[in-house]
Amino acid sequence: MASEVHHKPDLHGFFNPSSIAVVGASADSNKPGGKIIELLRHFQFPGRIFPVNPGRKEIQGLACYSNLAEIKYPVDLVVIALAAKQVPEAVRSCAALSLHNIVVISAGFAELGAEGAALQAELRELVQRYGLNLLGPNCIGFVNALLPAAAAFSLAVDSGELRQGPVAIVAQSGGLGVLALYLADLEHIGISYMINTGNEAGLDFASIISFLVREPAVKVIGGYLEGAVDGSRLRRSFREAAEAGKPVILLKAGDSREAIEAISSHTGALAGSREAYQAVFRQEGVLPVSTMTEMISLLKAFASGRLPKGNRVGVFALSGGMGVLTADLCSAAGLQLARFEDKTKRELRRLLPSIATVRNPLDATAAMVSNLDGIEASLKVLLADPGVDILVFATAFWRHFGTRAVIMLERLISRTDKPVILIWPGCNEETRLKLQEKGLFFYREAREGIAAAASLWRYAAFLNSRAQPVQAREDRATALSPQVKAAVALPHEKMELTEVESKEILKAWGLPVPRGAMVETVDEAAEAARVIGYPVVLKVVSRAISHKTEAGGVALGLTDEVQLRAAWSQMRKRLQEIEPALIPDGFLVEEMLPVQTELLVGVRFDDVFGPLLVVSPGGILVELFQDKSIRPAPVSPSQALEMAGELKSAPLLQGYRGAGPVDLKQLAEIISSFSHLAWELRHQFKEMEINPLIIGRDGSIAAADALFIRSCRDSQRLCPSPCSR
Repeated sequence: MASEVHHKPDLHGFFNPSSIAVVGASADSNKPGGKIIELLRHFQFPGRIFPVNPGRKEIQGLACYSNLAEIKYPVDLVVIALAAKQVPEAVRSCAALSLHNIVVISAGFAELGAEGAALQAELRELVQRYGLNLLGPNCIGFVNALLPAAAAFSLAVDSGELRQGPVAIVAQSGGLGVLALYLADLEHIGISYMINTGNEAGLDFASIISFLVREPAVKVIGGYLEGAVDGSRLRRSFREAAEAGKPVILLKAGDSREAIEAISSHTGALAGSREAYQAVFRQEGVLPVSTMTEMISLLKAFASGRLPKGNRVGVFALSGGMGVLTADLCSAAGLQLARFEDKTKRELRRLLPSIATVRNPLDATAAMVSNLDGIEASLKVLLADPGVDILVFATAFWRHFGTRAVIMLERLISRTDKPVILIWPGCNEETRLKLQEKGLFFYREAREGIAAAASLWRYAAFLNSRAQPVQAREDRATALSPQVKAAVALPHEKMELTEVESKEILKAWGLPVPRGAMVETVDEAAEAARVIGYPVVLKVVSRAISHKTEAGGVALGLTDEVQLRAAWSQMRKRLQEIEPALIPDGFLVEEMLPVQTELLVGVRFDDVFGPLLVVSPGGILVELFQDKSIRPAPVSPSQALEMAGELKSAPLLQGYRGAGPVDLKQLAEIISSFSHLAWELRHQFKEMEINPLIIGRDGSIAAADALFIRSCRDSQRLCPSPCSR
């Protein structure tokens, strides 16, 4: 993606204020304006608090001001808790006093319909006019556990304190932001920030991610995201997090309802809103989760800041069943069981009972349950093995040592830089609390623990292999040549290009297409076939037919003129039966390619993230099998190769059952080049598709069919009425 300059506001002062004014302050802690002051004081905000309410002289023991102008001290942050209709005027007052950091907790904006949306639009205009940093509206505020500052009207922590730690939480839902804070507190996970963005009239999800990435205390970010307006800014924030090595763990919900449209390409059916977000997450290294508890599970795993160097797991179990179960889960999660070195095996045989089998998973047997020193020594040996990247300690019901076991585990883990996953379903409450006090997290479910280990490895692998962002280059391979511009420009009056017109664009771009000719009569077809050489393919060319095969508009493998003329006659008759008024633009005669396998390579324009590249098996069954890989375009050849390798049908590209292997380098170059074409034409076309991209038995690769559909945004003159597309 082409680099863009984007101003990042300095938000450190916003979220680390020395003084806070609360406009709409109340003595009633059941009201938002009262609860904010109560929580600021309860959690011992170290700065000054200025209640603002024209009807009061004192609120909750604090001097109250009738307006912001009365405050003669510096104010770093203003929290507004007024009725929605009063908020714009309050924001104007802030701007007049050069108070640029504002939290609007008030509801009644875009979430409530047209009137509220108009108020929010007014708020957004004020933000832009005065350069304000505004959080909200319709948000609960934020928590900074490091200061501490609880500038929020809702907060739930059972411990009664704000635990400080490396985890930050950003949520578009206030309720789920508080829930995440509560669940983290139950697990004794320390946090730095919890920030609710609300309706995002000013600061959005991406802005908060960018801020958290630059905060030294933040090591891992968890989030709840429903949607974004500016996909490029969101992607940049994810990329910044990856560059800083700070994992982003997201629960994505609220898939946008697709506008009702006539999808003309398979690509459009394959790449919906959910797929767009999943593609961006994969490209930028975001770790998606499906539940809040799954998010907490990964936050525990990443809180230590340790990442594995590989995916080789050493399993030490105090139960044979736990060891076998863990081994199965490792295999399913893409983790490998480590092969212990001979030195490791010798040491383990010396330490373990004679009945123990020294292998991975390692069953120490019940004889070791009461031997704490032996367990510690054995775990040290495993951690010292260079072939072990992650250590899993799995025990079902081990209560023999209690606190002594916790001290041993703390000592062991503090002396290694390798991730250690504790799986302990039968851990009692006393031991659990001791572990959490020491900052040691464990998992009650083996599946949860192994999923966490696999996420550590996936993120480490992403960081190791992360390529630089793919730029839209200006060389001959990607710049729009006069030939491409000419091919794109015609015909102006049509939304959907014919196969011939679409292939002209591909050909002008330098992508391979079969040799062929457009004809109008059967005699012209016969002459074209003679020049091209049999066997040939005959196809109808018509904008009214997007999927020619289903309409009987394709005849394959015609080996001589007799077959060609018969196919011509049958095709004309079939088309006449389907649509009597249809007048084809013509017919296409092309060389018949020696097919080994087929792919679909297409691009659909997403309203949030722009062009999305789809690679899947080609032909007529692409939607049925849903075997696909999706990325934001453009992609590099290496990324294109990665996409092809993700397909369930990838073995077909490796020479499956005696077939010759595909020239993967050539294939990757073609896919990458097509993705760059899509990027260059992103403002003109909403869908672009090659289906099928034929990979021949002779090693050839060519676009056997293509479909380009113009974007309404580039063709307003074509749409006198609202366009169904």
